[in-house]
Amino acid sequence: MRTMTKRVVLTGAAIFVAAGCATRTREIVYTPAPAPAPTTVTVTPAPAPATVQQPVVVAAMPPPAPRAETQPPAPSPSHVWVPGHWNYVNGQYDWVSGHWEPARTGYTYEPYRWELVNGKWQLSGGAWRPM
Repeated sequence: MRTMTKRVVLTGAAIFVAAGCATRTREIVYTPAPAPAPTTVTVTPAPAPATVQQPVVVAAMPPPAPRAETQPPAPSPSHVWVPGHWNYVNGQYDWVSGHWEPARTGYTYEPYRWELVNGKWQLSGGAWRPM
């Protein structure tokens, strides 16, 4: 019985080894996919930014005289000085200090100003306007 088991094992091993020695060659052919058709893209320009309407600030009494401010050096040549102004909040004037803002191409800065309109003082300006 042992001799027969050895023969079966040896025969199986021989078949296994013989099968592993055989080589097969398979040719792989690469066929690229066709290029996609060109796509037409329509670019719609972005709408112009909406003009921000500032709330109307009205006071019964005139603003104090503007404060003298020391203008610090500009952060760069492309900055514009925005001078300080009086704002009117909760029934009293409050000073807003001047500061530097980056210039905007094609625009000029209109500083804040107080104007007498229909017997009341109204704050206007403080906006970038097209040139």
